[in-house]
Amino acid sequence: MGHGSEKMLNRGNRLAIHVAEGKKRPEVPLQAAKLASETGVALRDNLPIYKSWKLYDNAVGQAEVGKVLDKVASRLDVNVKNEGPSKDACINIIKRGVRQTRYNLKRKYFDESLTKEQLLAMQPPPKMKKEDWTGLVEYWCDPKNQEKSAKNKANRGNV
Repeated sequence: MGHGSEKMLNRGNRLAIHVAEGKKRPEVPLQAAKLASETGVALRDNLPIYKSWKLYDNAVGQAEVGKVLDKVASRLDVNVKNEGPSKDACINIIKRGVRQTRYNLKRKYFDESLTKEQLLAMQPPPKMKKEDWTGLVEYWCDPKNQEKSAKNKANRGNV
């Protein structure tokens, strides 16, 4: 990922990204693909994974999201400083990426047959802090969350 970006440069300028009002992605497929790719790379390199998106609403979380937005803005010509459709599109991509990363972490590293203590004793996944991993494991092992997850699984099976 991120390969071939030099081909997308417009005579030395960064690729301009234009998101129409009310849209979640640019209408031009090349712009949409490049925005998603660059945002995904910045997300994986710079953003810690918390157990809920609501934890990104505090000052620390917003600073972390701001780092990702600044990284995207340094690679592409996109306006993420002001409130508007471009910033909303980037935040939407980040939000979906965090959710997908949490899903992949649970699928790859979380074993329901192990106890909470055994899971916490394991080495956290690469590029993840111990406290973030501890928060996720405690969330996944919480009986209230497991009950909600089982109910959602049954509801998805009814569709």
